[in-house]
Amino acid sequence: MPEIRQNRLRSAIAAFAVSLGVGLASAATANTGLSSPTKLGEVTFRWFGLPLYDASLYTEGQTRFDWQNPMALKLSYRRGFSRSQLMRATVAELLRLEGRRADHDQLVGKLDRCFRDVRPGDSFVATTRAPDRVELYLNGKQTCDLRHADARKRFLNIWLSPNSRAARLSSELRGN
Repeated sequence: MPEIRQNRLRSAIAAFAVSLGVGLASAATANTGLSSPTKLGEVTFRWFGLPLYDASLYTEGQTRFDWQNPMALKLSYRRGFSRSQLMRATVAELLRLEGRRADHDQLVGKLDRCFRDVRPGDSFVATTRAPDRVELYLNGKQTCDLRHADARKRFLNIWLSPNSRAARLSSELRGN
């Protein structure tokens, strides 16, 4: 009789572990917009030691970074920022990384409609399944569907480029 109870207990524990794993996978799927997210890296971006936000990079079922693969970048804010602060920082980084391109104003105009104010605990997710499209979500609610030539690389380069402001963190985020 005790052996039967042990087997039942083991089965119940195994079933619970499987259901927990499915629940966690479903949460990651919902949080990234990808159907089979694989986390490549996670880092904390700081300014003079002060944590600003945590960043996590997910790919669609891949274990290595490749610009050709669908991906999602999640920024979980530890501090609040206004929409205009986020836009100024984004525009400054776009200019620093790629200079003033012919379509710069057009891209910035599209991005301007995407951002919202963030508070500590808020999360922005940029999900991209195609090179010319980035979907942005704030706390799970879509704020925009940006369609622009090479939008994936141009926007995500801010965090993922080897020439980003935090090259070491960018490398870690990409899973290196």
